[in-house]
Amino acid sequence: MAIPAYIRFWLQLVPVIPSLIVTVVVLCYFLKHKALRTALHNHVIILLLFVGLIEELTGVVWNIYFYRNGIAPVSTTVFCCTWAFMDSITIVSNYILMTWASIERHVLVFHSDWLATRMKRFIFHYIPLMMCILYPVIFYFIMIYIVPCDIPLKFTTKQCGCYSCVTRIPQISLYDSIAHCILPAFTIVIFSAALFVRVLCQKYRIHQRIDWRNYKKMAYQLLPISFLYTVLVLPPMIMYAAYSGGLPRTVAAEYYSDAIFFVHWVIFFTPFACVISLPELSIKCRNAIQFWHRRHTVVPIKLLTVNRPNVHQ
Repeated sequence: MAIPAYIRFWLQLVPVIPSLIVTVVVLCYFLKHKALRTALHNHVIILLLFVGLIEELTGVVWNIYFYRNGIAPVSTTVFCCTWAFMDSITIVSNYILMTWASIERHVLVFHSDWLATRMKRFIFHYIPLMMCILYPVIFYFIMIYIVPCDIPLKFTTKQCGCYSCVTRIPQISLYDSIAHCILPAFTIVIFSAALFVRVLCQKYRIHQRIDWRNYKKMAYQLLPISFLYTVLVLPPMIMYAAYSGGLPRTVAAEYYSDAIFFVHWVIFFTPFACVISLPELSIKCRNAIQFWHRRHTVVPIKLLTVNRPNVHQ
């Protein structure tokens, strides 16, 4: 049985509020400190947070309205196309950026000479980041706005059915599922695990004692990312590819509908994964909360007893 609309409403409203707060806090922290803002390994994280913030303020808000009222927020063709376009480019950009982050970490750790000069940094760092954003924008703009699509709009369905303009062609649908979803999920898991293994192997080759405390932070970063993409993204995208390859849409239709719904949770949890990699930010937030708690704690006032004179004296 598919998850009812009113439950989907709460399943997106409840996590998006803390996710928005944490996203803004982490972004401000990155942009405020020059050392963090200029570090190459933080650029992809900043872009991920920006893309997630845009999706939460547009696509997620429109989805919440739809699940609450059962109709599109604005019943026009322009809005429906914009809804499908924003949902598509933000989610796919998130996948591609995370994929590039898992690959670039190998470059930063083991091939830092590739980024030694300004030209090399432009080729191997800035151009891939720009392509991670521009490619989804160009692809979905062409498929939704340029390629003719005569599918009638239904304002009582999510995105008014506009995403069918991408899935109506089996070859394009198969490419969309494999290139934009399945391949990024596999790449993220494989390259993240490979980085951890390569670091340990290099430590072993140079005969240094492995201190697991030094790798605890890396494990905390890799395990949530691998878990999220393996559990939330990979299964529905395999079903999407199977449908594109000819599997009847009636097979596991309710599971596919529910699994696609939880794909947004990858964006919800991304800022919390960033907080794990910033222990100094966690300490500052904890100190701020404790300071606020101390200021608002009611201190009992000691009552002073006054000896009143005896009226008979």
